Amino acid sequence: MSDDPPERRRFRLGALEQRPFRYLLAAGMAMQLGGWIQRIALLWVVFEITGSAVQLAGLGFASSIFVLVISPFSGPLADSFGARRVLMGASLFQAVAAIIVAVAVFTGHASLPLLYAVGIAHGIGQALNQPMRNLLVYDAVGRDKLRNGLALNALTGNLMRVVGPSLGGVMVAARGADLAFAAQAVLLIGSVVLVGRLHVDVRRSAMRLGGWRELGGGLAHLRENQAVRVNICMALLVSALVYPYMQFMPVFVTENLGGDELELGIMQSAVGVGSLIGLWYVVAGRGGTATMLWAGVVYMAGVAAFAQIEHLWVAFAVLSVAGVAHSLFSTLNQALVQLNTDEEYRARVMGLYTMTNGIEPFTLLALGVIVEFAGASIAIGAASGVAAVVTLRLALSATRSAIVGRRQAVAATETPPAT
Repeated sequence: MSDDPPERRRFRLGALEQRPFRYLLAAGMAMQLGGWIQRIALLWVVFEITGSAVQLAGLGFASSIFVLVISPFSGPLADSFGARRVLMGASLFQAVAAIIVAVAVFTGHASLPLLYAVGIAHGIGQALNQPMRNLLVYDAVGRDKLRNGLALNALTGNLMRVVGPSLGGVMVAARGADLAFAAQAVLLIGSVVLVGRLHVDVRRSAMRLGGWRELGGGLAHLRENQAVRVNICMALLVSALVYPYMQFMPVFVTENLGGDELELGIMQSAVGVGSLIGLWYVVAGRGGTATMLWAGVVYMAGVAAFAQIEHLWVAFAVLSVAGVAHSLFSTLNQALVQLNTDEEYRARVMGLYTMTNGIEPFTLLALGVIVEFAGASIAIGAASGVAAVVTLRLALSATRSAIVGRRQAVAATETPPAT
């Protein structure tokens, strides 16, 4: 029996009291489970065919570049058509692509161009999927429960990150990639059914402006809002220098750790294991900018350390610790962007926030060349180390500002009123 007071338990699960949020949570779990299963299958098949880190980087570029192109317009699309409809359309598009590649692999007609095409289709879907789900969390639970809702959403997402890669690795090893792609298609179709039961679409007044003017309004709001700028810059930094390590996981597993597709699934699950622990801190409603930045330092340093390790379970343990920090960093980062943004601009700013993922394909290509000639340990260790140093400087500055603010608040309460 829990020792938590009733009000604490109610707060932790507060967002789950909303039926639309429960549907959204279940749909998100299906999407993310399918996405991780597909990721393992796609990475392994491409690496098995080519044995090339450059091809892995090229696949990452092809699947991620559309985030840069499409995500800025996801806000205007949500304003005009409703986030629910956009999310359903994107998921159906991904499901069709998964069915096509499953049939191709099963019949022996899979080719590198087809695998690239599937990666592109998945990237297009993700460019719309992620901001739509974040917007729907806000619409389903409201401002007061946003941290709780996003944390629960991330908690289940990281549970899928634990289950999905391992399950994908087992599927590929036991039956083949065709089973993994078919499973993704079934999960995506199920998610569309669940999203169809949501009734929280909010068509915002900005829809009358037109796409380009709406996008310009979002950029103008971003220029005027320093708090949101800091969060978006942090998202840009981690996308550019840290997240690329996941694309090169087959290289780490085969060359550093001496593993195969099963070990690939295990290592892709490691960050998710740690995230399940860290997210309870955010579920309880804690954390601000300084916490987010310090968590970022630990996560980035953890990835840099992982890149140097040559023992499977030590590497798993280090990435799990990094996962604790990543859950705090990413969830607080998303929550603070929405909480610090005016309601009128929220959809457009979230589209710009998702756009930060679009920097990853460019750094992937550069890192792919470095990995090919210098090794994954040097390339990823250096990139993540640079990100950790930059974030450390920001964390120290934010901590000093917070301390000064608290001292000023205490001094103000102790100063006697003027007579």
